[in-house]
Amino acid sequence: MKQIKLYENLDNKHALEEYELDPTEKYVINIEDELEFQMAIASSFQIVGAPPAIKNYHAWLFENGFNADMPNPTNAFVESYYGVKPLWKTDYSQGIVVKDEHDSDFFIVMECSNKNKGYRHTKVILTLGGCI
Repeated sequence: MKQIKLYENLDNKHALEEYELDPTEKYVINIEDELEFQMAIASSFQIVGAPPAIKNYHAWLFENGFNADMPNPTNAFVESYYGVKPLWKTDYSQGIVVKDEHDSDFFIVMECSNKNKGYRHTKVILTLGGCI
C-alpha cells in the first residue's frame, strides 16, 4: 500500500499526461489530513461551479444502481475495485478507490484530467464520509 496526500502533486513528470493516479495501486490516505483541502474544493464547487467531470461520477452512480441525489455506494461494492481498476475512466475524469490508513473505510476519489480548466489534476474525495 502506498500512502499519498491528495492535495500534493504525486509526480511532476505526469503534468502533461491525463492522470497522475494509477487505479491499480493500493493507495491509503489519512482522512483527517485531507479534510481541510477537500472542504475548500467543495466550497469552490459551490462558488465557481463543479467541473464537467462530476457528470462522470453521477453517470457511474446511476449505472450501478446508486442514488445520485444522496450517493450511497457501499464499502463492499467499491472494495472489489481497490487497487484493481478504475470505477470509471473518461476523457474528463477517473474514479478510483482509496482506503483510510487508520480503519477499513474506503473513499471514492475523482481525479480530474487536464481537460477540466481550473481543476486540472484535482483529486476530489466524493464520499467524504466514506462509503456506507
